[in-house]
Parts: sequence; structure tokens; C-alpha cells
Amino acid sequence: MTNLSGTLLIEFLTEELPPINLEQNIGSPFAESIREQIAGFLNDDSSLKVIVAPRRFGCVINGVNSIQKDQTLLRKGPAISMGLKDGNPQPALLGFAKSCGTDWQNLEQRDDGYFYFTSLVKGKSLDEVLPETILNGLKKVQIAKGMRWGDNDFTFVRPVHGLTVMFNDKVIDCAALGVKSHNETSGHRFMSKESVVFADANEYFTKLEASGKVIAEFNARKKLISEGLTTKASELGFTISPIDGLIDEVTALVEWPEILVGEFDKKFLNVPQECLILSMAKNQKYFALLDNNGKLTNKFLFVSNLISKDPQVIIEGNQKVLSARLADAEFFFEFDKRTPLKEFVSKMAKVVYHNKLGSQLERIERLQQIAAKIAEKFEFLKVKPIDANNTARLLKADLATEMVGEFPELQGIMGKYYAEFNGETQEVANAIEKHYYPRFSGDNLPDSNLAIVVSLADKLETLVGIWGIGLIPTGDKDPYALRRAALGIVRILLKHKIDLKSLLEITFDAFKDKNFTSKIIAELYEFILQRAENYLTSVGGYSTPIVRAALKSLSYQFERDDLGIDKSLTRLDKLLPYLSDLGQDTKAIELIQANKRIKNILEKNASNFVGEYDSKLTNNLPETELANFLFGVKQDMAIDGNYQEYFDKLLEAGPILAAFFENVMVMDENSDIKNNRLALLQAAQVRFNYICNFAELS
Repeated sequence: MTNLSGTLLIEFLTEELPPINLEQNIGSPFAESIREQIAGFLNDDSSLKVIVAPRRFGCVINGVNSIQKDQTLLRKGPAISMGLKDGNPQPALLGFAKSCGTDWQNLEQRDDGYFYFTSLVKGKSLDEVLPETILNGLKKVQIAKGMRWGDNDFTFVRPVHGLTVMFNDKVIDCAALGVKSHNETSGHRFMSKESVVFADANEYFTKLEASGKVIAEFNARKKLISEGLTTKASELGFTISPIDGLIDEVTALVEWPEILVGEFDKKFLNVPQECLILSMAKNQKYFALLDNNGKLTNKFLFVSNLISKDPQVIIEGNQKVLSARLADAEFFFEFDKRTPLKEFVSKMAKVVYHNKLGSQLERIERLQQIAAKIAEKFEFLKVKPIDANNTARLLKADLATEMVGEFPELQGIMGKYYAEFNGETQEVANAIEKHYYPRFSGDNLPDSNLAIVVSLADKLETLVGIWGIGLIPTGDKDPYALRRAALGIVRILLKHKIDLKSLLEITFDAFKDKNFTSKIIAELYEFILQRAENYLTSVGGYSTPIVRAALKSLSYQFERDDLGIDKSLTRLDKLLPYLSDLGQDTKAIELIQANKRIKNILEKNASNFVGEYDSKLTNNLPETELANFLFGVKQDMAIDGNYQEYFDKLLEAGPILAAFFENVMVMDENSDIKNNRLALLQAAQVRFNYICNFAELS
């Protein structure tokens, strides 16, 4: 059989596919699965193009061979010592040889002490493997809900009407989802009446585009749309208001994109622009246009799925539909304004937050208490507790409004507008919106101290409440977004000198009626520090040992309120760059190794000693020198944030510790001396862990 090299085409023709995440859920999983399964047929320079359009999905792979590469299979058998006894084969060896279809003498004995069997498997033909390969590829398609059609007993996301499978100029015989393979497909539903027949798989994209008026490759269509929108907006002197995922969704809705311009009545511009932008994007898949000042204009762009002889008809039709949508938004806005924002709060008593945590009103009352206590505790923020309390009461009020009921994405934003309308100060209105910030890793932080206080209160209330009832995130499951809340707290605390433990204690007190166990404070402290580690390594670019060393010292200080040290995350701003350079210092390496040894000794004897170090119990010079050094270290340097000076002093401990371990038996037969030396090592660990856990740097 001659081995040919060429192009493989697979295309399923369907009814309109669901547009949201079409490429991620259907196109790419299927295409990538096909490529992985036929890896043995591919040349080194093979390439994959994904077919994803409203009515089709599949792939075109270049550099495919018609015959699979031969494979050498190696099977490992029993140990030689078990397989042979005095030169005679044992049952284990005979059984292995039989399973390989050969005599035991044909097996290979290798230097690692085992028998092996090597076999050559001839490559299969593409025709032979492709039917099963396609079926396996379909299993990778992510379908939320399948459907049946006709008399079929299988399900798929949408009915399938055709299957095109070709290798070069040959149709490969196979069937799937109730259809058999051939060399033709349908083009655009409105712009192409005849079937598109392919003489060769290579001409799929060009012929489908020329004759079928379909741009089948998702990324090519997306690029065309993106560039067309940008060009058209620029011609009008505007910019497009960005909406996450909208271009992808529109790309999944059209096969032949045409950019058109529409406009709406300027009276709708009295409605907050976020409402109009979201209504256009969510309901109609339109792109709002902003002027040079970022203000919404009454013009918009949309993507038509065909070229019309009279595009004005299409434009007017879309404008009419949009006008009705914007009228709805206008109604919601005017209706909500009839009720003062404060009156929406009482309605929250009827809205369940969680059956174990009460109503949204109970949640609001906890937020008030937490926010007021944070303002009272951290006076440097200069937020009056009464202001924090009153603002917190309004944070969730807009959840009861018509606008947020229609567009949940506007919570906080509408609260700001309604607060402004009701005469609240700009600071309060801003805090209502910004209390949700930061919403994701790169998002802006709350931009006022009042907003910081209520933002922390909101995130802490969520964390302690949900954690307290046992709904702890596991694996990739985090339905209440506790990781996001923790990350938001981390990002705020990295910029503001606020003690995390105090925040958790304040929040815990707000749940006294829930009888939560106090251990959740320590659990959440570690959970939040883990988010800090992830953020500082992935975004900050610091190595994991460096970040872990700095954060472990905070864990150590959790139970040591007597240390008097700054336990806020803001100290990491100076500390992490210094630790990054520390690993190159030979003195630091000595100290790191010694500290790890101290850690191991103390962990092994954690329950065997108590008390403070007594200098009267030593007559050993290395021990005395270590004690004098440790108790001579001025911890005020660390407390004041003079990390460079403090570390420079600690680095002098390397040779002293080395002499101590070389000349002193810590585990002395005399229990008093042993415990005293353990106390000395504990004193050393305290000083090292003031700033970072040196053992993590090893």
C-alpha cells in the first residue's frame, strides 16, 4: 500500500449551534482530539485549522499520512530472579512469554534485572482508524444538554444534517450521528442555494468561501469582525465600548459578517450608560460607541450575517428592536427612582441569603457591624464608624431594584446612581459601587478609605459566613467565590497597613448568634495567605520559596500577639525584593541551613520542654556566645521595618550557630540543660521568624 501525504477534512453540518463559548466547547475540543488521536499519521510540519461556524464544526489538518508510522512496543516482564531458577523457567516467566505469543528464550534480559519483550506493530491505514477517531472526538465535545431528532436513539447539542470526510481527493467511508460521509456541504443559508462540492480536501476553505459564502475558520472570521468594527468606529470618530466575550459570541452567530451602523433616540441617553451598553450587548449583541470622553453616543455597530441589496432595511429593523429594549431600560430606571434607596433595604428581609445565614437584611446588619468596627479599629483610615455603618446599610439595596433584577451585572453600579439621585454624598455613592472591587486579579482597587472599609466588610462577611457553615472550596468547586473574595482582601491589604487577624476577629464577632467554632479564624487566615502566595508568585513574579518564607512568618506570628511586630501584608513590598537577593549570599545560605536544623529539632521535641532560657545553666562558650548574640539583637529594627539592618545583623549568626552545633550537645543527658538549650533554639527561631521563615528558603 502506497503511503500518501496530504490534507484531512472533517466537517459536521448542523442546525444553528449555541453561540456562547462555541469555539471552546465544541470546535477546539473536537479538533484537538482528532489531532491527538492521529498523531502517528502526522508529519513534523503538520498544521491544524479549526472549523467553527453557526452551522458547522470540524477541522482541516495538513501534513497527514495515509498510513500510520510503525510502532515498537516494549513490554516489561517479571524479574529475572523470579523468572528463572537454576536456569529453569518459572510459571511467571512462562505466563508472560505466552501472553506475548512467543517462547521464553526469545525474551530479552536487561541490566535492570527484568525480562522484556519487543514487538513491531505495523501502522494502520487512515481509512481504518478514522471512523472510530471521529466518534471519540465527538465524546470530547462539551454539551450541557443534548437533544434527539427523528428516530435516532442518540443525542447531540443540535440535529446533524451532513458529514464531510475527505483525505485529499478521496472520501473516507464512515458514519456518525446518523449521517454518512460524502464530499459536499451546504453553504450560507441565505446567500448560497446550491451544495458546495469538493474535489479535494485542500480546497475546503477557499471554495466554501467563494461558492458557499461561509468563512468557516473561527479565528479568521473573528479577525475580520474585530478589524471591521475598529475601522468603522474609527471612521465615525468613536471607540467601541468593550464587553467581555461579545466578539466571540457574535463570531459564533454569523458565517458571512457585514458591519453596519445604527442609531437610537438621544432621549435614552438620560438612562445611565452602563444600562444601555449592557442592554445592547446582552439582548441584541450590538456594540456601543463612545466618544473621546468615554461618554456613550446614540450610535452603535452591529454585525449582519449577510450582504443585503438594501442594508437600510436591515438597519431600520435592528433600530426598531433596540428602541423597544432601551425603552424597557428607561422604564426600569424611572420606576426604581420613585423609591428611595433606603426603602429598598427593608425589602431585603424577604430575600433569603442562605438558609443557614438568614435573609439579605440580616446580612446587611452584619455588614453594618463589621464595617463600623473596622473603621473604629483602624483609626488611620479616618472613616467615622457611623459613616461606615450607614454606607454598609445601602450596599445591597439595589439588589431589590427592577434594573438589577433585569441586569444582575449592574449591582453596585445602580446603587451608586440611585444613591446620587437620593442626595447621598459622592463618597458614599462611590463606595456603594466600589465595594465589589477588586472583582478579579487585575481589577482596580477601591479608591477611597470608606470604599476600602465596606469592601473589606463585604468580602470578610462572605468568607466567615460561608466558611462557618462548612461550604469550604474543594478542587475547582467554589460556588460562593470564596477564593475571589480572599484574593480581593489580599490585594487591598498589600496596599494598606491593616492587620488581617484583627479583621477576621471583628467579622467572627458579627456571627455570634451562629455559634461558629473559633478555629475558623485560623483556618481563614491560612486560606487568605494561600491566596496571597498564589497572587505574589503568578502576578508578582516572585519564586514560591521566597513568598512562602515571608508568609510563613505571618502564620507563625498569628498566635504571637506579644511580638509587637507589623503583621500586615504591606511589609511584603520591601521584604520580597530583599529576600530575592538574599539567596546569593553565602552567609545567608549558612543561616538558612542552620535554621532548618533548628526547626527539625524543635518539631521533634515540641512537647518535651517549656520555659525561658536561663543563662545561669550554661558553662559552654559557644552556647554563651549564641545566647549573647540572640538576646542582643534589637527587635525594634524589625518592628520599625528596618529589614536591611535587621537581616544584616541576623546574618552574623551563621558562624555562631555553626560553632554551637559543632560543640554543643543539645539533647544533653541532664534534662534541665537539654530543656534550657531547646529554649535557646526556640529564642533563635522567634528572631528568625520575625521577618521570614528561613527554613522555607532552603
